[in-house]
Amino acid sequence: MAVKAKSIELLNKAVAKEIETVLQYLYFQFHFEDRGFAHLAKLFQNIAIKEMTHIDMLSDRILFLKGDIIMKPMSDIMYLDKKEGKIELDIKRVLEIAADMERKTVDLYNDFASQCAAEGDSTTKRLFEQLVEIEEEHQDTFDIEGENYQKFGDTYLALQNIQRVAGNDESGHENIGMESKS
Repeated sequence: MAVKAKSIELLNKAVAKEIETVLQYLYFQFHFEDRGFAHLAKLFQNIAIKEMTHIDMLSDRILFLKGDIIMKPMSDIMYLDKKEGKIELDIKRVLEIAADMERKTVDLYNDFASQCAAEGDSTTKRLFEQLVEIEEEHQDTFDIEGENYQKFGDTYLALQNIQRVAGNDESGHENIGMESKS
């Protein structure tokens, strides 16, 4: 098989984007955990893990094409602002950043899919199209969380924490395997 240099280049750019996203989401996760916002911490953790699986998918394709994987983020993560020596956790802004990151990734992968099609690499094109669908789901999740937070404010987060303390999972269902409090 001929080495598909253009596809390998695009795949490595995607790996870089995914690494950047993983690092950003873990950074947000740690700050949400620190403030006791378990729902948002878990959300960012779960999506970061899914983004790691994207790195795996992209890397498999790079190696199949006889390329090498470049493991560095596309750009630096965005740090939270500090005021008077204290880190300011602007929940609305964090959710907007995450949704915007996903939107940009969707645009990027759509472009990469088109470029792969032009190069005659339909398998890599399909991989990017598959990732677009997943990234759109992530974007929708962050958009919904942002809308809920905008609508209900801190009450929204408080209710999620109350559910967790009451023994319910993130979707409000009773945790299986929890000891009964009789």
